[in-house]
Amino acid sequence: MLRALSHVAWPLDGISTPRTRYSIRLLRFWFARSLLERQHRRLGRPLRILEVGVGGDAEVRTFIGRQDWIERWDGLDVNVPRNLELYDALIEADVEKPFTLPHAYDAVLLSHVLEHLLEPEAAMARLAQALAPGGVLIGGSPTMPGTVGRLRERFLRHKNERVPVTEHRHMSVISPVRIRRFGRRAGLEAELVTGTFFMRWTGSAMENYLTWIRANLTWGALFPSLGGELYFSLRKPMTAGKR
Repeated sequence: MLRALSHVAWPLDGISTPRTRYSIRLLRFWFARSLLERQHRRLGRPLRILEVGVGGDAEVRTFIGRQDWIERWDGLDVNVPRNLELYDALIEADVEKPFTLPHAYDAVLLSHVLEHLLEPEAAMARLAQALAPGGVLIGGSPTMPGTVGRLRERFLRHKNERVPVTEHRHMSVISPVRIRRFGRRAGLEAELVTGTFFMRWTGSAMENYLTWIRANLTWGALFPSLGGELYFSLRKPMTAGKR
């Protein structure tokens, strides 16, 4: 239980907005940066990172910015981002189809990508193959309990069946059980699987109080499927041999 709550005490730097000191919405970027920073400290060297589904504005990359713990940061998407200069390389590909990657990566980042895919487990399996030994698969998505999620998923697929992959569409519902099951089948250790909040009111005065954010993170850790958004880190075992 203590391990499941350990991230609640992580420093909450960099998520302020002009209206609030601790924006719950920006926690999605905070999770990505915090997990990448911990991967850097664990490996003791700059990271090779692949971001999947970079989005038009490259929000995650923009939020994290230039850091000395980044060796290279590549992007993979069916669309070309506007801030292309932020990436060392861009692979134009559909993650649900076969693709070739130029490197093995210390971290593969899927921030709010899985909910847009028809076969999220198959996509994660392909990306797990791109992880270097000791690498991590880091992701986040909306979440809900499994039974309700399955009903919601059927509704989304029927509603969006004609929407092309290049457009914004939700096709899958990602639950904590689903992520843990994938990790076991893929031989990846689930180091973090947690929800984020029990109530989000973006820009409210409550977001000026650290205790409010910590309380939301605690709820998400205790009840991941009821935590609004799900964040996870799955680690590939370290093996002998060089990178």
